[in-house]
Amino acid sequence: MRTLLSHFCESFESVLRPILEPLNGTAQAFEDSQIELGGKEVRGGLLDLRHQVEGLVQKVADQQAYVLLFGPLKSGKSTLMNALSSTYVSEVSSLPAYPCMVYLSHAEDREFDVTRYNGRTERFSDPASLYMYINRAHVELAERLRAADARNEEFEPSVHYPEAIRKVDVRLPAGDLARSGAVLVDTPGLYSRMKFGYDRMTREFRDSASCAIFIVKSDNLFLEQVFEEFEDLLQLFSRIFLVVNLDSTKTDLAHDGSLIPSLEREDPLALIDAFESLAMSAPLKTAAEEGRLRIYPIDLLKAASSRLKGSTSEDQASSRANFDVFLKDLTEYLNSTDYLVAFLGDSLRRARHLMDDAAGLLEHEQVTALRKGAEDLEGERQDSQRRRHSVGRLVGYDWRQSFLDLEDKLSPSIRERAKAAGVATERDLDSILNRWFQCNDSFHTLIADHLTPAFAKYQETLTRFVQQTLSEEVLAGTAGIMLPTNVSADLYAAGVDLSAIGRDALTEIGKEIPYKNVGEPLLAGAIPIKRRLIDWFLLRGSSKVRTQIMGEDNQPTLRIPVEVKNKRIGADGRDVMRQELDRFKGRFFHETVVRAHRHVVGEYGTAAVTNMEATLKTRDMELDQQLTKIVGDLMEHRKVLAHLTTLSNELDSAVEGIAGLTEQYSDTEPTMLIQPAPPMERPIERTPAISTIPTPEFETQVQEEETEDAPTESL
Repeated sequence: MRTLLSHFCESFESVLRPILEPLNGTAQAFEDSQIELGGKEVRGGLLDLRHQVEGLVQKVADQQAYVLLFGPLKSGKSTLMNALSSTYVSEVSSLPAYPCMVYLSHAEDREFDVTRYNGRTERFSDPASLYMYINRAHVELAERLRAADARNEEFEPSVHYPEAIRKVDVRLPAGDLARSGAVLVDTPGLYSRMKFGYDRMTREFRDSASCAIFIVKSDNLFLEQVFEEFEDLLQLFSRIFLVVNLDSTKTDLAHDGSLIPSLEREDPLALIDAFESLAMSAPLKTAAEEGRLRIYPIDLLKAASSRLKGSTSEDQASSRANFDVFLKDLTEYLNSTDYLVAFLGDSLRRARHLMDDAAGLLEHEQVTALRKGAEDLEGERQDSQRRRHSVGRLVGYDWRQSFLDLEDKLSPSIRERAKAAGVATERDLDSILNRWFQCNDSFHTLIADHLTPAFAKYQETLTRFVQQTLSEEVLAGTAGIMLPTNVSADLYAAGVDLSAIGRDALTEIGKEIPYKNVGEPLLAGAIPIKRRLIDWFLLRGSSKVRTQIMGEDNQPTLRIPVEVKNKRIGADGRDVMRQELDRFKGRFFHETVVRAHRHVVGEYGTAAVTNMEATLKTRDMELDQQLTKIVGDLMEHRKVLAHLTTLSNELDSAVEGIAGLTEQYSDTEPTMLIQPAPPMERPIERTPAISTIPTPEFETQVQEEETEDAPTESL
């Protein structure tokens, strides 16, 4: 039979279940990120929320009644579980005191599932392997706790140790649990050093429709500190059952030295009356007066023994009777309309609180930093792309022509300096020629030792002038060339230092200039020689006379006395020699200027162009690598942000759906919840979540649409 309550459970599940996937997907996106996104706290919170939402959805879908058992260590919680389930749950009682919840429910076959804070689940088939596994986990957890204490950090398992065990689900054949549909939840001891497990319990069962059983030994009933933590839990549950665990075998010493039954065996109610009158705190009294707290004195050991054996021995009758009263009250409450109203209202309230927690995570400072990081990376991406485009345009620019134009630019300065060097060389040549006519040197000495070095010096001087002119122009900035404004802008955007390229090219110009061989500025055969009268009589020609005076034309090494030079060569010969030198000088000067200019400036231009091409290639590779990294980092940011957007959209839909359910069921009469439900006009519709999934081009938009699960009928 479909009731209004079953309709509520189906609608509740269809509203809340769709956020499980984005919660898990977002947490996994943080985990799978190839870079450190700094979202450990957010990821831990998302996993925690997913766990809580999943538990709430499952609880409502199955209409489960959670019965929480809590109290100090060794207070009798496992014994009470044996009694409630009529089954020996050694699988639970043998577990180490690990700070996690243990959920005990009915199943045909024994199953043990361990769930960690990171969401990973492992299944065990026998208690022994489970015990060993939890024992090792206990040691690892203790080490992590000590490490957090050493850093003065408050331990948060989802952040500091996601591998920590969050809960253990124990399912085994337990007839009484099968009939009641209840799930027993064994909680961490209140006074365990690993306090975070208890603190998490208070968060997970806030606004829960579950009822709670607090177990305390009679020896500790009057200890005030026993109830300090318990009082914090009073407001979390609609109904609390306080079970005082008696030891009915206990005896007291009589005045005559004999042993007599203790008060808790003879009159346990008197013990409770004394507690209520003398030791009960104000919060406990308030809860008792409101009907939310009831106290039951029970010898749990005997009650559990009786339940497991099915016996009704006289020794166990009193304990069994007290337990039966407790069990009857617990069962009646779980079957009451009060519980159903609490189940419905608290489920909605719990869902709203979880949605608020999720919304708070979306505004977490780590999420804000993630968005800011994505914005910064997008700016860097655009900047890198602009720079790379600039490099591309620079690669296509005609740099060789720009540096060839430098020759024309430097020509006026070089010609001016060449002219000055030529005038000085001309003076040197005149002086050399005059000195030769005033000494006895041979013609070979004139050529080899004086004229040729003078022309070589001119060549060296002019080359230095060209180098100096080039250096001055290059070091003045922009490598000596003029560029259009857009090219200069691209150089700046690409981060290419043109001046540095020019300076480097200057250092690469060869130190040893391959100077041109000067050759012979004057030829002996071109110099006219005056013949004497005897030369005419003897028919000696000018060539023979010249050979007698200077030596062979190709080896004019004979010393020529000054008087011979003046008489046989004379002024006419000197003029001829000047004319020949002038012709040679004019040709040599011009060729030297052109050659030095083209060689030095050309070599510089070649080096500069080579440097520019290499620099642009390197810069393009650097920008490509930089852009690839930026895009990769941006993709990682946007993947997580896309999941966060999907989660935000799903949360908005879930909040809207929960608000609709609250409005729809808030005025429902309790008795109507279990009556046959009228046909539903239409299920609550969800707005599909839409999120943009980034691609490397950041242009493709992917629309994710959630398909609602078809509601299933409650058991």
